[in-house]
Amino acid sequence: MYSRKTNESEEDYLESILLITQKKGCCRSVDVANELEVSKASVSVAMSKLRSGGYLYMDDDHTLHLTRLGKQTAQKVYDRHLTLKEMLEKIGVASELADQEACRMEHVISDDSISKLKLAIQNKV
Repeated sequence: MYSRKTNESEEDYLESILLITQKKGCCRSVDVANELEVSKASVSVAMSKLRSGGYLYMDDDHTLHLTRLGKQTAQKVYDRHLTLKEMLEKIGVASELADQEACRMEHVISDDSISKLKLAIQNKV
């Protein structure tokens, strides 16, 4: 297994696995398919890539588990999402729209920009 940079789709899968696991206590491919509204075949292909990249593993009962790298990546994406959503809401964007736009922005914003947004939120700018 090796680590490589994830793409936007893979980050969405990792983030979903993290959130489903936090919510339900465990996560299976069917849960991810339902959450992301994608086919089970698409999830299967993505899970294979994420396993080979060292981001997750699957038990014999098909439960998905994030590795340390997978958890770090998923948490980083989710943290970006929350920060972006909060900032958008603070400037008056409706919650649902802020959530949708944060989903797209979370994949492309730099670490430096996220850090500065967090500081701005803390300073109530």
